[in-house]
Amino acid sequence: SQGFALLQQGDYVGAEAAFKNFLRDFPSDPLAGNAQYWLGESFYSRKDYASAAAAFLTTYQKYPKNSKTADSLLKLGLSLAELEKKDQACSTFRRLQKEYPSAAPSLLERAKQEETKLNCK
Repeated sequence: SQGFALLQQGDYVGAEAAFKNFLRDFPSDPLAGNAQYWLGESFYSRKDYASAAAAFLTTYQKYPKNSKTADSLLKLGLSLAELEKKDQACSTFRRLQKEYPSAAPSLLERAKQEETKLNCK
């Protein structure tokens, strides 16, 4: 997609616009969940963690069966941690492990590492 190409080139503002346009024009497309996730990445890459968290949360809520939903939970947790919302970040990492136990092992391991780093209880 155009948005993904722009993201890879480091044009995060252009990527944001492309993903927003795609989501506006094709909200029911099978790739809409992916576009929503990559929209979050466009914010995360610019350290706009509040916008990133909102976009990743939308991916999780609106596209629960999408291939990027588990990744979205990880990135939501990372965004919340950056926003110093430790308790919410910890519960997000736990939710990832509970709801997506068959996610990529590297994803689950990263969630565990982040829990340790944040000293989650």
